[in-house]
Order: sequence, then C-alpha cells, then structure tokens
Amino acid sequence: MKMGRILVKINRISAWFLLLFMIIFIISGYAWWNRILLSLQTARYLHTELDLLLVFFFLVHILISTRFTLARWRVGHRMLVDLLLLGTGISFFWLVLSIR
Repeated sequence: MKMGRILVKINRISAWFLLLFMIIFIISGYAWWNRILLSLQTARYLHTELDLLLVFFFLVHILISTRFTLARWRVGHRMLVDLLLLGTGISFFWLVLSIR
C-alpha cells in the first residue's frame, strides 16, 4: 500500500475521532456549566482530561491535510515539507503539554 493511501486513511480516522471528541467536549462543557446531563465530576473530568486527545487528533488531521495541499500546489521538496510539518506538529504538541 502506498504512503499516500495510508495517510488518507489516517486522516479520515483522525477526522472521525476529532468529531467524536469535539461532541464530547461540547456536551461536557455544557453539562459542567449548567449542571445537567452529567454529574459535575464526570463533566469536569471529561472536559479537562480529553483536551490532549482533542489536540492530538486536531494536529494529525490538520498536518496531513496541509501536506496534501502543499503537494497539490507543488510547494517545496516533499521530504523537507514532511520534516517541517512533523517538527511543527511535535513542537505544538510539546507546547500544549508544557502549558498544561
């Protein structure tokens, strides 16, 4: 299987996980604020602990999509673009971890 096809599958899977975690994040925030739907502890836990997974899947989805867009526009050397995007993703995730 070619790398492009694998990245398309990873991108689609990350998009579905991103959608799932966004729905949970919105519902838990609403439940935390209005104290309905979920217990206060459950809503607070879901809203504050799932943020790393949300950021991870967001970065995976955005960086893979950016790679495909840059390839379609024929921007830069493929290996250099891949390394820069990988470095950018690791840097942003490290930033989120250090803030947390």
